[in-house]
Amino acid sequence: MMTTTAFAILLIALAIIQTNCQVISESDVGFPELEKGDHHDKSARVPLYIPGMCPENQLLYPGYQNNDWICDCQPSHVYFPTEDRCFPTYRQGPCKQSEYLILKKGEFNPICVPNPCKDDGLVWYENACYKLNEPGKPCKPILEGGGIFGVNSSTLELDCLIGSSPLALLQVPGNCPPGSQRDRANRCRQKF
Repeated sequence: MMTTTAFAILLIALAIIQTNCQVISESDVGFPELEKGDHHDKSARVPLYIPGMCPENQLLYPGYQNNDWICDCQPSHVYFPTEDRCFPTYRQGPCKQSEYLILKKGEFNPICVPNPCKDDGLVWYENACYKLNEPGKPCKPILEGGGIFGVNSSTLELDCLIGSSPLALLQVPGNCPPGSQRDRANRCRQKF
């Protein structure tokens, strides 16, 4: 059964599609998994994937006004200003061979750093090289409460991601995750 929030998001997506004269099928629209209680909180709306609406590695995020949607980096990706694109963290992206892209805590701009493992998709973690987005080491087996080794999209740090489905593992952050274009533009950080 479709929740009220999911139905509302579907209607908004259809309105956007009609406005842009694009024809897509219902199966082309993806919704990351909602956490319990999210459908009651409008600030916890989730991003949409609609083919052709946003550039590569971006999703359509709810904006700050009703019916306001913004293309921005998908979870675990960061905006790289010199390329004007989003790239996955801990992957080569726009960096030289044997480097990967990271975003240091509190920073706006991602940087390329040497990858001690040399190969794209392998990362240094707890004194060894591990393949990203794989179950097992360094994480406990999934059947023992472990998860998939990857990038936590809320912290942009390497972690064991625990969930019941690939979409649950995305851990969709709030409307302004670190490394996003809106974060870089200082549109959502707390000011002291």
